[in-house]
Amino acid sequence: MKRKGIKSKILNHILSLILLSFLVIGAVCFYSAHIILKEQAVSGEKQKLEQYVQHVGYIQETTENLARLVALDKTVQGLFGKNTEDSFSRLRYKDDLERKLTEYMLSQIDCVCISILGDSMCYSKERTSYDFENAVWYQKFKESGSRTGFAPPGNIAVIKARYKVDVLPYILTCYDATGKSSEPVDIVVEIRKEQFAQETTIDDGLVQAFLLYDGYGNLLSEKGKSTVAYKELPELKENGNTVVTELDNGNILLVNGSMKGEWRCVAEISVQSMNRKIGDSLKFIPICMGITGLLLLIILYQDVDRITRPLHKLSAASKCIGEGNLDTRVEINTTDEIQELGDTINTMAENLQRYIKKSIAYEKDMVNMEIDRLMLQINPHFIYNTLSTISYMAEEEGNDRIARFSNAFIVLLQDTLRADTDNYFTTLQQEIKNVDNYVTLQKFKYEDKVEVFYEIPHELLECRVPNILLQPIVENALFHGIVPKTGPGMIIILAYHDKGRLCICVQDNGVGMEEENLQAVLQDKKLTTGTQRKIGVGNVRNRIQYIYGEEYGLEIKSILDVGTSVILRLPCEYEEKKENM
Repeated sequence: MKRKGIKSKILNHILSLILLSFLVIGAVCFYSAHIILKEQAVSGEKQKLEQYVQHVGYIQETTENLARLVALDKTVQGLFGKNTEDSFSRLRYKDDLERKLTEYMLSQIDCVCISILGDSMCYSKERTSYDFENAVWYQKFKESGSRTGFAPPGNIAVIKARYKVDVLPYILTCYDATGKSSEPVDIVVEIRKEQFAQETTIDDGLVQAFLLYDGYGNLLSEKGKSTVAYKELPELKENGNTVVTELDNGNILLVNGSMKGEWRCVAEISVQSMNRKIGDSLKFIPICMGITGLLLLIILYQDVDRITRPLHKLSAASKCIGEGNLDTRVEINTTDEIQELGDTINTMAENLQRYIKKSIAYEKDMVNMEIDRLMLQINPHFIYNTLSTISYMAEEEGNDRIARFSNAFIVLLQDTLRADTDNYFTTLQQEIKNVDNYVTLQKFKYEDKVEVFYEIPHELLECRVPNILLQPIVENALFHGIVPKTGPGMIIILAYHDKGRLCICVQDNGVGMEEENLQAVLQDKKLTTGTQRKIGVGNVRNRIQYIYGEEYGLEIKSILDVGTSVILRLPCEYEEKKENM
């Protein structure tokens, strides 16, 4: 199967990631923009509705103020008590009142008629009929128990017109300001109903219907067709703010009831028209995303090509090195991790060349060492057989001193031969015996120069330790500490258990060492003396760390002219696999 290049893999992953990101971002942006545009559209229509409500409120307030001005006028107040005057005085007063009412009508363009009604009188400007008692709108107003406010809409035939005019009456009940008469008088100001429809506009196609209701549920103005009846309108808030409601058909209903007399203004926004307008506004999103994605792909392709070009060089160089051409070198100048990788490959090739050369030399040395090891094994066996003969002859001759010396050396040599086999471990008890044999041999030469003491708990004697562990330490203490000292010395060997470890301490009261000599002993700088071969302290440390790890080993503490302490730390293990103490 043909493998895909890293360039193709990166591009495929990036394209998949970009496509997924664009889909998610596009969906989120489209959804968010749709919500924002919807809120803006509703907010715009809400502002238009509130502007219209303000205009209606202005008409209401203007009409109310006109009625109050009429009620407080001196001429109108003079109407109270006119029933007691003669007919001529009443006619003259009527003319004065009509002129006054005319002045007030001219002050408000949309005012059709102003009438003053009492129990025994009726004055009207522009009305052809004074039969208010039988008017439906007047009866409903009186039945509501209100003293002031707008009545239901009606129509009147004015004097100078040949047709009836739809009006909206405003009624204000007033009394004699002087208190001379208790008879109430109704001041009726009738304004054109059509002025409310003139201010209603549906200019952007979003509003399906625009309606104005009075407190009696009568429709004062209507443009378009609403899907909600008056009785189905939602309840208004106490603060009079516009209530926004989403209908079952998806349309948005706006209702404002901040006008006087519990009037309500209703606007119904068509969801189809709104979605159509929002869709037109959102067309730019996929276009912008497409252009952005194309530019991004071009830039990414160039960047991926720039990044993968050095990787191709690394791949080619790796193949050459893998085929054995270690002289291959790669040159990359990207000043980043790829350049570091190229430098590492070059260094690796150089190290491989050096390592191969060293390996060849090492193999030659190993062959020579194996030959030496086999040669060394021959000598101990020969010496062992010879010593056995000497020991036998000494016993035959009755020379106990030579016999004891030979037997001690034979035992020590047997342990050395065991170490040359696969048996690398022994017990601490056996290691102490080897030290005893070694000290016995040395006493034949140094006699009373040294004494060895042991402080080892009985339970630690069966601990497993590497072969030939303590003899090099004791030998170092004897020759470098006790022998150079004037007078006899002693060596103390202690063993104790510390946090799962076996600690063995070899102390002497010899001449001690300076720091320079101490480091020399640790590094085994003097491994041989003449033609003799011996195991040093550093070798013991290396063996411990090789077998058990870096956390184990030995530590040397020495004070000049006082003595030296060597502390060995090993895991506490037993020959029969007992649990650590």
